[in-house]
Amino acid sequence: MKILTTATYSEGYFTLLKQTAEDLKYQLSVLGWRQPWKGFAWKIELYAQELKTIAPDEIVICVDAYDVVVVGPPGEILAKFKEINHPIAFSGQRYFPGQSWMRILADKLMSDNHDQYIKNRIDDPYDYSRPCMGLLIGYAGKLLELFNALLEIEKEESINNDQILLNKYYLKNPDSIFLDSSCTMFQNLWRTGWGLFGKINPHNSRCEIDIYFDEQYKRKRVRNKKFNTTACFIHGPFNLDMSLVIKELDLKAPPLDLYKSWHYWEYSIMYFLKRGIRFFGRWVFGILLLIIVGVILIYHFLL
Repeated sequence: MKILTTATYSEGYFTLLKQTAEDLKYQLSVLGWRQPWKGFAWKIELYAQELKTIAPDEIVICVDAYDVVVVGPPGEILAKFKEINHPIAFSGQRYFPGQSWMRILADKLMSDNHDQYIKNRIDDPYDYSRPCMGLLIGYAGKLLELFNALLEIEKEESINNDQILLNKYYLKNPDSIFLDSSCTMFQNLWRTGWGLFGKINPHNSRCEIDIYFDEQYKRKRVRNKKFNTTACFIHGPFNLDMSLVIKELDLKAPPLDLYKSWHYWEYSIMYFLKRGIRFFGRWVFGILLLIIVGVILIYHFLL
């Protein structure tokens, strides 16, 4: 089964993505290797170009390169995808559980809309109601149509962020994709502590997953506590340190330099800071930023 990812060089968990994909018999194709990084809209362009070379009825998985680990076999995710009977499925994601005010701000910014934005379907901090560009699966022909639609939005609005482009499209076309909101195929993770550059600890009571031994496949797996589902891919967005989870899975985590990751700061943190100033207004955003930084520092040093 084919996995597509985009990476210009090796960083983060890229080596582990390659290793786990190979061990579980996936075919990993790396797009953009050794090329200058041109932004997250360029990532969609690379996907679209590659999908043109693939048969429209072939099932393809697209994943982020630096923060995804493969933890389940291709036969399992293929069966799960066919069971939902939809041509495209995205992983479900949650923002800032337990911090509703921060979640609302993030939802508005990530949807590029103050009034109509993707938000919790129910008042539940563990509700995975937002599609995530970091993990998705679909038929190549349908994915090509979707990515071309995202590129049309980018052409008109120059957003240069794949997640915001997806959210804007999803708001207008909610039935066009299936959302894996019960984490049957994909598991997006959220930190259990350690502030902005978070860490997830599977033994923490706030952790959304636990690790168990799968007797069928004779390997340790990740299980969602709320839904009792077993994902085939895990994703640690926002520069999440997944080393404790990876260790529990009996895998070897590569050494990470999360606090000095210039790529993350330049293309993620700085992007949203600049966009937040334009979106919320300079003075409002400045005050909010001071509050957010204060909360992060308190959270970092006291927990």
